[in-house]
Amino acid sequence: MPDNYTLLQRKYWIFDLDGTLTVAVHDFNAIRNELGIPAGQPILKTIESLPENESLALQQKLQEIEENLARNARPAKGVKNLLEALHRRNYHLGILTLNSRENAWLTLEA
Repeated sequence: MPDNYTLLQRKYWIFDLDGTLTVAVHDFNAIRNELGIPAGQPILKTIESLPENESLALQQKLQEIEENLARNARPAKGVKNLLEALHRRNYHLGILTLNSRENAWLTLEA
């Protein structure tokens, strides 16, 4: 990149959702505890490794937890103004998240 290249010259912007565009609210230790997953264990991988009936039950419970968090999400300071400014300049915006598409939309609408 040339030395005089600035951030505003970029036409494509990709953001993480939880904790970047929104105020971080996930307490992963509390989620593990509620799901009965040992501390320090990866939540999704642990759920996937269980027998199907247990896995499905925990997936549903995790979805309920995530939906509740999504409905109560709040934008991080300055995010609304930043996204509006980038949109006015016709920049292309993208969002990455490990959450489901449905929960991402709930978060964005909150």
